[in-house]
Amino acid sequence: MNNSIRHSRLLIPGIFLLGACMRTPITSIPSIVKEIAQSFNIPETSLGILTTIPLLCFGLFSVVIPALSRRWGNEVTIAVSLALLTIGSWLRIFNYSMLIWGTILVGVAITFINVLLPALITDNLPSRVGSMTSLYNVALSLFSAIGAYVITPLAQAAGWHFAVTILSLLPLVTLLLWLPNLRFNHRDRQTAAKGANMWKNPRAWAMLVYFGASSFIFYTVVAWLPAMAESAGMSHSSASVIASLFQLFSLPASFLVPVWAAQLQRRQVLVLGTGILVIIGTVFLTLPIHNFVYYALISALLGLGTAGTFSFTMALFSLKTTNAADTSSLSGMVQSLGYLLAALGPVVIGQLKASTSNWLLSEIVMLIVTIVFIVAGLITEKQKLI
Repeated sequence: MNNSIRHSRLLIPGIFLLGACMRTPITSIPSIVKEIAQSFNIPETSLGILTTIPLLCFGLFSVVIPALSRRWGNEVTIAVSLALLTIGSWLRIFNYSMLIWGTILVGVAITFINVLLPALITDNLPSRVGSMTSLYNVALSLFSAIGAYVITPLAQAAGWHFAVTILSLLPLVTLLLWLPNLRFNHRDRQTAAKGANMWKNPRAWAMLVYFGASSFIFYTVVAWLPAMAESAGMSHSSASVIASLFQLFSLPASFLVPVWAAQLQRRQVLVLGTGILVIIGTVFLTLPIHNFVYYALISALLGLGTAGTFSFTMALFSLKTTNAADTSSLSGMVQSLGYLLAALGPVVIGQLKASTSNWLLSEIVMLIVTIVFIVAGLITEKQKLI
């Protein structure tokens, strides 16, 4: 058997747990921001940066990771990232300074996983790109929802420090499970193949715009959907449930879209289908209908649409390339500027709300950005390969 496709029996469980680590350390924290602010005696509003920092890390460091993986190998590089993620997550409990530095480490570590997981699948399981991408996307959505749900009662029962410490066990367990994969580290192959220069490829740029603009919408919804629901008359607890439903409704799209992407010859239908769901959900936000069931429907539309675009892009990194080096290069390029664009979403939309005292202009901007990413996705799909 060719060594390039030999792997540990724990590779697939490892891929699932890597998916679980990709967002949970970030998306769980907003639920306990009030407790953190009180503990460190700082304004609650100053902790909005805890969501922005990881996005900036995703953007700033994605482009350098392929070079590191060529030097160390994908499996070793991921092990290093899991160690950093464990340390960074745990550091956040001590004081405000460590909270910020720990969040930076969390963002850097997750950036490694974001970029290298598609390349890892291309390298080890090239015939199972769709199903493996589905596997880690489902884990990403499922554990994000679980983390956001359980961290509040944990914090209420034993304090937020204990809750974050429990969260830190997830990357530690993943690291321990990942260690057998180091025997199959593919450093030599990665060193030999640098990967194409995606910065000179116009279709890669179209894919970057597709990913960045769709992520702009996703992180805007994560940040502001509860506030939009409260502005429509929902209670704080109901708005929190709406936010959890958004994560739960993303599960079907996270599972199905990568499988369909691997099977379809013409994938434009996925670009249009997921984009239209986001458009409908955003239009519904503009209508003066104020009840829980209606906002649960909005959560379903936006959850399915945004999760579909994200998981579709993750699958395309492998489907649009023919080797792991190119997959890593494309993934790093798209996620670098793509996440910097995504980081603007919550800030821009929040500022528009503050300046107009309502959400209408913000929702119109969201519609425009959605149309932009649909067009960019259709351009990306004009040819089979990047």
